[in-house]
Amino acid sequence: MGKFAEKLAGQKIAVIGGSSGIGFGAAEILLDAGVHVTVISSSQDRVDDAVKRLGGGANVQGRVGDVRDEAAFTQLLVGLAPLDHVVFSSVDKIIRGALADADLDDARHLFGVKFWGSFVVGKALAKHDIVKPGGSLTLTSGGMALRPKKGAAIGAALNGGVISATAALADELAAKRIRVNTVVPGLVVTELWDKQGVSKEQQKALFDKGSRDLHVGFVATPDHIAEAYLYAVRADYATGTTIVIDGGGTL
Repeated sequence: MGKFAEKLAGQKIAVIGGSSGIGFGAAEILLDAGVHVTVISSSQDRVDDAVKRLGGGANVQGRVGDVRDEAAFTQLLVGLAPLDHVVFSSVDKIIRGALADADLDDARHLFGVKFWGSFVVGKALAKHDIVKPGGSLTLTSGGMALRPKKGAAIGAALNGGVISATAALADELAAKRIRVNTVVPGLVVTELWDKQGVSKEQQKALFDKGSRDLHVGFVATPDHIAEAYLYAVRADYATGTTIVIDGGGTL
């Protein structure tokens, strides 16, 4: 194998939120690249299931942690050190619908996980020697940050905040030579839609329309989005950037 194929071989990467959806896809593609992957989720059952689906073995392990508990989560990351990279894809809900009907408690929960969780991880990396120099932190935003509109005000604000934080976090962590980038996925087929209570019929209609509208002619699965995380981890010259992977949805 050539030097590019082996670039990540043997490195250690923690994938926060790697038990399902986009995070699981990232864990899969990194494992295929020869990485030692640690999947982190807030549920032991989900962690165990993810490790099993990833094939178990010496290159994959799981840990339980909740980013809303800063002290405990920081200690978890310190215990995994030294890491080469951290991927943060922790999200368990999508907020859509009329603002007048929004459950702001749900919104606060989601901000606590995705937005403040990004800062919990960033702060831990800034304060402790968790990621080696030359490593990276890859965050996750969402396409609504680029196209804010009615029915998605809260989600757009949340994801826009993550994008805005990317360059600042990259600057904060530059002294430790840790790169920070953010992946911005578009429409993706994941189990999150089931968790939202969207019926299979409604999902089919949504994805059929997406396939017709998107320039690539299909709606992504987590495997497609995983390519962006692999790039962010591998690309030594990329920091402070947003990597949009949306099938042409913003065109």
